[in-house]
Amino acid sequence: MQINKTGDDRVLTFIDQIQQIVLTMIRLVMYIAPIGVFCLLAPLAGDVGFSVITTALKYLGTTALGVAILFALFVVVVTARTRLNPWKLPGKLVEQTAIAITTTSSAVTFPTVLKNTVEKVGVSQKVANFTLSIGLTMGSYGAVLNYMIVVMFLAQAGGVDLTLGDIALGMALAILLNMGTITVPGGFPVVATFLATSLDLPLEAVGLLIAVDWFAGIFRTFLNVNGDTFVAMLVANADDDIDRDVYNGTKTVMSEEIDVSEFAGAMAKADAAD
Repeated sequence: MQINKTGDDRVLTFIDQIQQIVLTMIRLVMYIAPIGVFCLLAPLAGDVGFSVITTALKYLGTTALGVAILFALFVVVVTARTRLNPWKLPGKLVEQTAIAITTTSSAVTFPTVLKNTVEKVGVSQKVANFTLSIGLTMGSYGAVLNYMIVVMFLAQAGGVDLTLGDIALGMALAILLNMGTITVPGGFPVVATFLATSLDLPLEAVGLLIAVDWFAGIFRTFLNVNGDTFVAMLVANADDDIDRDVYNGTKTVMSEEIDVSEFAGAMAKADAAD
């Protein structure tokens, strides 16, 4: 049995056009989202005054603290497993961290992460190519952490006492939603709203979170990007494929020039998690 190729092309073209329509609608919603956020925040600010700013700062501070704790744990665990000097590792991540926090984009940072993981950390090229390309879309540690903080924030804002079951459900939803919305541009409002409705949390405070999400995205991207390097180190160490001389700075290697188009799909998906 043969399938007509022209028919196949028509089906694929139709599906692609539907996808473009949906993405255009999403972009349109995101363009007018600031107006909606303003409308959501206006009555809230009128009721509570400048305390809303304090609340937003507490949310961002909690996110930053959580990211810092996880980063420190990553460094300790990874260097303990690989038996490398932990004091040298943060310095090797400075370049990719600077790009990550200024662009809030894992995709933009990816070429630098790949280059530094090979040339500064000592992970072999084949391990770096494999683990970092997967981590680009699935290793969104900062996003999952941020979603759990959103759950706790919304619960406190609404005076809701979460049970252990609610917290466990929130964790599961944070992981699943991170993977499920990774191709959705500006996926945070979708995730925050779904978490709120799923756990019977107040929706009013979601507007405040959306308003400051760009700042939270800095912390998410920081952990997303550097977490991928940590995982690559663990994988390379398990295969005895990490060059300790490169890590210690006594040997120089050059990473391969990457074809950006080869990772275009993963890079396009990654930014939704930042």
